[in-house]
Amino acid sequence: MPLAKPREGMSIGFHTYDTVMDEGTLGDPEGIVWSSIRHLCSGGVAENIAHAHQVSKKRDREAVGRNLKLYVRQASAFYDAARSAKPDTAPLIYYYSFLNLAKALCELRHPQFHRRSECYKHGLSWTPDRRKFADPTKETISIATRGVWHVLWEALMDRPCPAANPTKIRIKDMLSYCPEVSVELEMALGTRLRLIHVEDPDVLYDEKASEAWLRFSVYRRELAALHVSAAALNAQIRTSRSNYVEVRSADRELRMFQSVTPKKLSPRERVSKGMGLDIAGLNVFTYPGREKSLEYFIPVQNQLPFAIPQLVVSYTILFWLGSLVRYDPHSVDALMDSRFWVLIDGVMS
Repeated sequence: MPLAKPREGMSIGFHTYDTVMDEGTLGDPEGIVWSSIRHLCSGGVAENIAHAHQVSKKRDREAVGRNLKLYVRQASAFYDAARSAKPDTAPLIYYYSFLNLAKALCELRHPQFHRRSECYKHGLSWTPDRRKFADPTKETISIATRGVWHVLWEALMDRPCPAANPTKIRIKDMLSYCPEVSVELEMALGTRLRLIHVEDPDVLYDEKASEAWLRFSVYRRELAALHVSAAALNAQIRTSRSNYVEVRSADRELRMFQSVTPKKLSPRERVSKGMGLDIAGLNVFTYPGREKSLEYFIPVQNQLPFAIPQLVVSYTILFWLGSLVRYDPHSVDALMDSRFWVLIDGVMS
């Protein structure tokens, strides 16, 4: 049966978050990112961000402003210290930097997050084997007692975290979702990224019907290389509201998908806001492309117990690396002389 033509609509563009800025600069990207993060130390800026995250009470927004400043200052100080630290200690300091940034995001979801028990638990556990050195191809992390990991997951996925205690996940799997170390991953572990490029993602809008929907394409060759069928891809990104159907693509190399049921928007609802849950359901990963524009990927996570977003993948990897430094320095020393170090060093840098 021939595929239907894609539904026509006005292009709104695609962003993973509701509020974005398109301004560009010639400065150092890393410095620009941290400059933007440190800007949250301004109480007024933090309160405006809290308002955008639907923190409605003024008292709560003021608390968010105070607490974001504490978390961001510590994260920045840890990051600066990690950049000048030795390779056998830097992972632990990088983790504490990331932990504070994670708490800052959790604060936006739960003002006064430091009063919740989750703030004082990592949410993960790892125990070194005293009989042998750590092996990234075999190590597992346990999702344990509810902590920052769980609240961060919920803040990004906008639904309760389904993780049972314990749930084991392999470090090797987490590393296969890091687009910044694709070459190092193949060199060290002999495996490829489990990511599918998303080509031309777009939100389209029918002004007359006040409806919006998603459309995107993926390469046939990438689906084949990862042994993923269109049905399996659809099953992974389907949500209670959104499902996808394949439509006719003008490019034979690509397979195009669009929302089955458009999202009906209320009169005052912004398109980007109304499509937020559908976009979150895609669980897209991002990476700065060669042309200084973001590249988008859908992670193939059928071997995981549930979907894990990109920031939580980073949290998990850094927790393990930090734990190695703290509890198993002998393994760190062995890893530095192994084929795995090019991958670990790539993750940190």
